[in-house]
Amino acid sequence: MEKRWINKHVDLALLTTRIGEFFKRKDFNAIKGDTPTGHQIFAEDSLHYRLDGCVSVTIEGKPDDFVVKFELCSPEKKSSLISPLLTQMFLSGYFLSRRLKSAEDWTKLERKFWIYVDNTILQLTSSSKNVADRSSPNTNRV
Repeated sequence: MEKRWINKHVDLALLTTRIGEFFKRKDFNAIKGDTPTGHQIFAEDSLHYRLDGCVSVTIEGKPDDFVVKFELCSPEKKSSLISPLLTQMFLSGYFLSRRLKSAEDWTKLERKFWIYVDNTILQLTSSSKNVADRSSPNTNRV
């Protein structure tokens, strides 16, 4: 899922840091970095959320027009040494249960994530202007 914000003038690096803090509070292992078009965070292995894959958050655009994408990256399919018939007979219930739990946890995480991002953007509105104002010399000194 993705959402777009216009005319908020948000410091996107600071937003990325705050989103990273969200994942750390939820006990995820999170890595953030820069991409050619913005910022990205990968998060996985939470004790509270059992997800089949890792979470990817991408923040792209400019401070006054940006998009936040929130996705679950599927784990790579690994070849199994167990025959498909045995897997289907004995492990299908386990895998079904695991997929259902992952989907439930994903829904919970997604709802909390968007609430957090909306609130954070409200707090950071005009933060890119404030950063620019603080770094520019004040010519109106007395």
